[in-house]
Amino acid sequence: WAGLPLRAAAWLRLDITYNSGISFSQLRDTGSLVVVLVAAVVGGVTIAFFLARPRYRPALGIILGGALGNLVDRLRYDGAVLDFVGISRYPSFNVADVAIFVGTAWLVVLMVRGARA
Repeated sequence: WAGLPLRAAAWLRLDITYNSGISFSQLRDTGSLVVVLVAAVVGGVTIAFFLARPRYRPALGIILGGALGNLVDRLRYDGAVLDFVGISRYPSFNVADVAIFVGTAWLVVLMVRGARA
């Protein structure tokens, strides 16, 4: 069903796109630069995971899982990630993007709560 949009609901679409950039296709078509940047992020989050307090590790683990998923996609699809879910008019995304978003939001909440304590 490659290239054929499928609408599951008025606000949800399933279609396959390849994104060679980062969020919202920024840095698109920069070749290996994005792959190197994503690999550096994976390395940084891995280090943060092991150095962080235990309360932050689940959120960092979710972020790391998403970043690794996108890195694997980039290595597999010649520098691009496979995006396949779209909501309303927003650009398509994938499960790894959701993990990065959820993990980051969770981490921010934990950090804000920790700053208040």
